[in-house]
Amino acid sequence: MRVKHIASVFFVVVAQLGCSADRKSEDAQAPGAPAPPAEGAAPTAPAEGAAPMQASAAGIGRLEKKQFGAPITETSTTPLPALLQEPARFSGKTVRTEGVVSAVCKSMGCWMEIADESGSAHIKMAGHSFFVPKDASGHRAVVQGTMVPAEAEQGAACGAKDNCRGEAEKETGRVAKIELEATGVQFLD
Repeated sequence: MRVKHIASVFFVVVAQLGCSADRKSEDAQAPGAPAPPAEGAAPTAPAEGAAPMQASAAGIGRLEKKQFGAPITETSTTPLPALLQEPARFSGKTVRTEGVVSAVCKSMGCWMEIADESGSAHIKMAGHSFFVPKDASGHRAVVQGTMVPAEAEQGAACGAKDNCRGEAEKETGRVAKIELEATGVQFLD
């Protein structure tokens, strides 16, 4: 019983520290962590207005597992451009969308960004209840989650405490216009 309690406390502490803004520099590599992608190895997000990202398994590692979190139950896909054009219409609603992963939390996989030619969306894994592979960049993903209301972006949204949006901006060179709290993620390639 005591071991379970200690393990639970350990997990909570690790989850809290995983995306903390005050952790070591991203340049410092943790032992056993995968090396950053070599120049030209994995596709990165295009600049706003640039050519769309194409889903391709070329140049990226194969993912052993494809489904994370809860199964995706929404049957209709809302295209990412529709979410970006009318975020208020979808605010607080459960949606299913898809795009190419352009950035992933390098500490734990507790957030990622998906993008297409219209822009990007910041995806946080609901309550750190699951994590995606840290090497998922470049893979095409289907995401089911709740659109975070615009008014929450200043205080309760992802990044308010742990700076994950700032990390994503460093990786992609842009700030995602919308945010989803994912309950399930499925990789298509």
